Amino acid sequence: MNRFLVLTHRYLGIGISLILLLWCLSGFVMMYKPYPELSAEQQLETLATLDFTNCCSQLDQSDLASIGYSQFQIHMLNQEPVLFLVSEYGQISGVNLKSGEQIFGISESQAQLIANEFANRHQYPAPTLKASISNDQWTVYPSYNPHRPLYKFQANDEAGTQWYISSLTGEIVQITTREQRIWGYLGPVIHWLYPTVLREKAQLWNQTVIWLSVLGTFLTVTGIYIGVKQYKVRKNGKHSPYRGMALWHHYVGLVFGLLTFTWMLSGLFSMQPWGLFEPSGATQERLAIQGGTFNLDQINLTLELINELPLENSPVMLSGMNLQGSLFITSINTDQEMNRYRADNLRPSTLTENELYNLATAILAEDGIKEASMLYEEDNYYFSYHNQVSFPVYKVIANNNEKTIYYLSSLDGSISAKYDAANKGFRWFHLGLHRLDFTELFRSRPLRDFFMWFLLSGVTLGVFTGFLLGIKRVYRSF
Repeated sequence: MNRFLVLTHRYLGIGISLILLLWCLSGFVMMYKPYPELSAEQQLETLATLDFTNCCSQLDQSDLASIGYSQFQIHMLNQEPVLFLVSEYGQISGVNLKSGEQIFGISESQAQLIANEFANRHQYPAPTLKASISNDQWTVYPSYNPHRPLYKFQANDEAGTQWYISSLTGEIVQITTREQRIWGYLGPVIHWLYPTVLREKAQLWNQTVIWLSVLGTFLTVTGIYIGVKQYKVRKNGKHSPYRGMALWHHYVGLVFGLLTFTWMLSGLFSMQPWGLFEPSGATQERLAIQGGTFNLDQINLTLELINELPLENSPVMLSGMNLQGSLFITSINTDQEMNRYRADNLRPSTLTENELYNLATAILAEDGIKEASMLYEEDNYYFSYHNQVSFPVYKVIANNNEKTIYYLSSLDGSISAKYDAANKGFRWFHLGLHRLDFTELFRSRPLRDFFMWFLLSGVTLGVFTGFLLGIKRVYRSF
C-alpha cells in the first residue's frame, strides 16, 4: 500500500507539478495585481456630468408603455441625456430623452463619437477603433454578455490604454492599460487558468479547474501521509531517509503541507463544485423590498419635473427603483456622493432607521427577524478588501436555522449583500482559507504582506522541489 501511494504521488506529481508551481508563483502577483476590471466607482468616472438643458420629451412608445420595470438609469451619451429601462425580466430598453427616439443599439460611428468625447474629457490622444469583438482576454466574464459585441478602442497613449464600448448602451464597460494587461497575464490569467480559448468554453473551463484542483488536493494529501510516515528516528540518527532535493521536499512538505492542502482545497471550493456552496441569490428578497414594478407613466411624471432636480454636486447618473411600491431616484457623482429623492415630486428623501426596519420586515416578516441594527464598522462578512463597501449599512439577522444575514444600503435601501448557509460556507471555506482574511488584523498591511510572503514562499518551495524531482525522474527515464 505504501509503495502504491509513493508511486502514485511521484507520477501524479510529474504530471501536474508545473500547474501547481504556476499557481503558487501567480499567487504572489495576485497579492498586488488583480484582474483588470472596471469597478463601480471607475465606471462613474467614465460618465459626463448630467445636463438637462432643453430636456426632456415625454415618452409615448406603445411597446414600452405595457411593460413593468424594476429599475432605470439616466446618464449622458454623446452630450445628450439617455434613459435605460430594465424590465422585470431583465430586458434593457433605451430612449434619447431629448429627441424621444428609442435606442436600438450603438453603431460603429456612434461608438467613435462616444470614444472621442471620452478621450477629450480625460485628455487622451485621439482614439482608434481596433475592432468590433465578441470577447477577448479582458472581456471574457459573462457579465459582459448583454453588451456584446463590444467596440474596442486604442488611445495611442504611453500607457497603452484601451477601452471597450457597449453596443447596447454606449457605456464604457472596461478599461485596461498595458501594465495591467501584462500583470493580468502573469497573475489572474495563469492563476485562474483564464486564457480566452479555454475560458470562453465555460463548461470545459469549469471542469478543467475542478479536476486539476482535485488532483492537486489528492497529491498533497498523499504527500502529507508519506511525509509523516517516513519521519521517524533511524539507526543513523536521522529522521528522513532522503538526501539532497528529496530531503528538502520532505521537510518543507512536513512544515507547509497542511497549508498547501488548505489552499488546494479552498481553490477547489472557489468553483462551487457539484453545487457545493452555491448561493441561492436574493432575487425574491429584492422583489419583496421593491413591492412591485413601475411603469412609463411614473417615468413621465419624473421627466416633467427633471429640470427642478438639484444638480449642485454635479451628478453623472440618476438611478431609480421602487421601494415598497413607491418610486425613488438616487443621484450619484464621481465622488460617490449620493442623494435620494421621491420620483413623483423630486423632494429629498433620506432613509430613516425605522424605514430600513420596515424593509427588513418586507423580507422576513417581523417574527422572522432575530436582530436588526445599523452597522458602522466592518464585521466578519461585510468588509473592504478586494472591493470597497460603504458604511453605515443596516444589518439584519434572520431568525432561522441558517441565521441568514442581510446588509441593506442606508442610502437607497437596496440589498448590498446576503449571507445564507451557502454564502457563509463560501466565505470561510474558500475566501477565508484561500486568502487567510479571517480578521481585520490579517487584512491589514504591512503585516499581511509579511505573513503571506512567508507562507506562500514555503508552499512554493515545497512545490518547486517536487517539480525538480519530477523533472529529474523524467530525465533519468530517457
